[in-house]
Amino acid sequence: MRALRVIAEDGPGAVELRDDVDAPAGPFVVGVHAAGVSFPDLLMSRGEYQLRQPLPFTLGWEAAGEVLSAPEGSFWAVGDRVVTLSFGAHAEQVAADESLTFALPDQLSFEEGAALPLNYLTALAALERRGRLQAGETVLVHGAAGGVGTASIQIAKALGAHVVAAVSTQGKADAALAAGADEAVIGEDFRSQLSGPVNIVIDPVGGQERFTDSLRALAPEGRAVVVGFTSGEIPTVKVSRLLNRNIDVVGCAFGVLAMTPDGMKQAAARLGEFVKSGSVRPVVGSRFKLEDGPVALRQLADRRAIGKVVLTFR
Repeated sequence: MRALRVIAEDGPGAVELRDDVDAPAGPFVVGVHAAGVSFPDLLMSRGEYQLRQPLPFTLGWEAAGEVLSAPEGSFWAVGDRVVTLSFGAHAEQVAADESLTFALPDQLSFEEGAALPLNYLTALAALERRGRLQAGETVLVHGAAGGVGTASIQIAKALGAHVVAAVSTQGKADAALAAGADEAVIGEDFRSQLSGPVNIVIDPVGGQERFTDSLRALAPEGRAVVVGFTSGEIPTVKVSRLLNRNIDVVGCAFGVLAMTPDGMKQAAARLGEFVKSGSVRPVVGSRFKLEDGPVALRQLADRRAIGKVVLTFR
């Protein structure tokens, strides 16, 4: 079968489309129609992710498709439309983990389904579980035009928040507003453009100056939720800021939360409610064919992505 393989940990340039990869032999296999391209994929292509794989390996963590085979007694049947958070998803078939697989809502296409697992489940965990968002609070979202950003906007709105999108350009501001943000602030001096303190900051970007200004923007008892470091710079915190202003810094790694008993099942059900109500509709930006996977990764590396970057197979 065809799959995107990392031949050497040298970044997108060392990612190759191969057509001689063995199809998975596991009991639960999903035929992939579309796959998400995520920042962890970029890091894995560079050998910079916390989980390392022996070379060569197939990229990808999230896919939407149809069940090709399922073990006897499984909840799933051949032909079911599903979304799965399973490694090796940048291939025509993936050996899926049943506990990390959920039904693709009827309202969504396969491309939209591929945008759900990492971004929307992370946003839900960051805002509701880790950020303890209450209706009526104000949320500032960094990198708001990207995959995690647009997901955070929609989840925050679904939970009753006022959302401020922090972006780098007017074009990205337009995209964030189209995704549902109430207002946008543009550029590095985002704090001076805020109309008042915010209750929660969602930060998938990192960077020392940005993060320090984010803490300064928090209202008393505000929460800054660390989601990632797409800027490449991991900030540090003077804990005296937390003490003096009664604010919190919390981390959110949804992958860890998903491994708890019923963690994925509960999160997927909650997300499904938002999809069915119309509160959530994944923003799919660039679509690439499987053979153009390296180009998709470079778009993430250059921070040019709007919404979710998706690979299409059919």
